[in-house]
Amino acid sequence: MGATSLPESMLSSSLRETLLDKAEELEELVQPAAARDEHPEREVSERRERRMKWYRQVEDSLLDLANALPAGTEDYEARKLFEFLTELRRAIEADPDTTDHAGSVGLACTKLKDVLARMARRLEHTYLEDPQNAASYLFEQLAPLSAAEFSELLGVSTKTIGVWKRGGPVRTHARRVQLVAQLCSYLLPATTPVGVLMWFRTPAELLDGESPLSLLNGAEPGEIWARLVDFARGSRGQLAS
Repeated sequence: MGATSLPESMLSSSLRETLLDKAEELEELVQPAAARDEHPEREVSERRERRMKWYRQVEDSLLDLANALPAGTEDYEARKLFEFLTELRRAIEADPDTTDHAGSVGLACTKLKDVLARMARRLEHTYLEDPQNAASYLFEQLAPLSAAEFSELLGVSTKTIGVWKRGGPVRTHARRVQLVAQLCSYLLPATTPVGVLMWFRTPAELLDGESPLSLLNGAEPGEIWARLVDFARGSRGQLAS
């Protein structure tokens, strides 16, 4: 994407939550349907006023998000947000009757939404680059799993799982913890914690008949990272169907 990721030390849990909340708020505002007035019986002047009020909300929300980013961060997505905000404003100016027959206003909204989705994914992945954060994320998101099941996923003893749950430092198999967390971030929007566990256990033709778990147990995380990430991305649609 041409982006530089946020340094781990700059993305605490609280900052991550703040940024994700602000991105979600802005994404709600820029639904393409929000750019159109669904009441054509209103006077054009009233429709314009309502649209400009909406646009100012979008602008304020975007500025709020940009101001929450850590100082000095070179952020590709933030630059694209401002670029598409300008595109949105120009589309509004070129659509005085607020009908958006050309679709330019809705297209600018879609572009803003796409950037926000990428930003949210990158924030999540940057946060999970810290093994401690990755372990906390897994314990939170996969809470129904037992200590034995976490032990199976992460390749450590149930005693170590207990230490990590109490906040102990994640040193053993740190890269595996990071990889499992990254994979779960792709899978969880489409399935349950039990579904995630089954995904790891199930042999797949695309993995030459092996399961993700058998690959984790038989190789260093760096050797299979890209392969498993690609497989997890491709699995989302099947899990959601």
